[in-house]
Parts: sequence; C-alpha cells; structure tokens
Amino acid sequence: MDANTRRLEINLMTLGTGISLFGLWAFVRSGLTLFILRDQINTLIGEENRLLIYLIVFGAVAILCLMYFYIGMSARAEGKGKHKSILYLILTGINLCLYLPALIPEFFSLFSGTEEGILSVVISILIDITTIVCMVEMMIIGIRLRRIRKNMSIQEKGGATD
Repeated sequence: MDANTRRLEINLMTLGTGISLFGLWAFVRSGLTLFILRDQINTLIGEENRLLIYLIVFGAVAILCLMYFYIGMSARAEGKGKHKSILYLILTGINLCLYLPALIPEFFSLFSGTEEGILSVVISILIDITTIVCMVEMMIIGIRLRRIRKNMSIQEKGGATD
C-alpha cells in the first residue's frame, strides 16, 4: 500500500468522524431550537396537535441524526477497508442535494434587516458550509479510494490496468 492510499484512508476516517459528530450537533441544535422557541411553536400549532407535531419533528430529527451517524461510521469503515456498500455515498449525495437549497434562506436572513441574532446566523452558515465541504470531500475521497483499491485488486490478480 502506498503513501497516497494511506493518506486517503486516514482522511476518510477523519471526515467520517466529523460527519458523525455533526449528526450529534444537529440533534443538540434541534433540541435547543425547540426548547428556546417552544412558546412560539406552541402558539402556532395549537393545543390539539401539539404532541403529534412534536413526535413528528422528533422522529424526523432522529432519522436525520441516525443518517449522519451511518454516513460517518460507513466512511470510517471504508477508510479501514471494512466497508463494501456505496449506500453511504448515495446518502451523502442525496443529503447534499437537499442541504444546499436549505442554505439559501439562511443567506437571505443575513440581509433581512433585523440585527437580532445575526451572530447566530453567521455561525450557523459557517457550520453549514463546513459540513457541505466535508461531505463533498468525503464523497471525492471515497470514490478515489474505491478506484485505487479496484486497480490494486486487478493488479494483484495479474490483469491489465489503465
């Protein structure tokens, strides 16, 4: 195994850890948001549907966090050479397609004229951009590492390579 392959494996394991921790951050952030804005949320949804809405929101957040955890742990396993499925790369691509449009309203909230909470919006945007960069880098490294390993297995079998 050459140094480039080893570097890619280490980077993939590091990025996988970061994505898993982002899943934890998303869970904490969602919980804190629900806690801080509970009065506004309660007035919007009314008394009769409150429990159902909270259960649906909690379920969606839990699924999202578990997806981040799966993506991160799968990337770590891929870096160690123990993972064969490409499902985590597909989920990462789908997540990026959904994540990028959701970032647009955050940018517009910077220019909405309200100065309340502008620091939290800027921090949120920076965290979201960092997450997007990590997911894109993880996909690129995961694909490159798969190609390198495929070429290595072909060479070991005695076949021709590019």
